[in-house]
Amino acid sequence: MIKTEYYSSLEEAFDICMAKDHDHVLIRHSYKKGLKIHPHRHDTYEWVIATHGHFMVESKGDQKEFNLEGSETVVIHYPAGTEHALTVLGEVLDYFVMRDR
Repeated sequence: MIKTEYYSSLEEAFDICMAKDHDHVLIRHSYKKGLKIHPHRHDTYEWVIATHGHFMVESKGDQKEFNLEGSETVVIHYPAGTEHALTVLGEVLDYFVMRDR
């Protein structure tokens, strides 16, 4: 099962997910329709944080589709070592990836 949480804003998602006084790496991505990030893993915990866009994520044989219009923020959790992939279904997907440092 793909762990997801929903928040009312991007600020709330960062405030709750980002531990205080802990180093994180924050990356902003912007990809066009059809881009597929093939299955991969990281050595650290990773969060995918998005407010707008139509996309699908895959992990451990599960798939979950999102079509966000800005009224909520979704946070997708990937514990260290978890294989995951992402496909952009809409015209453009802008999102953040946050990782433990």
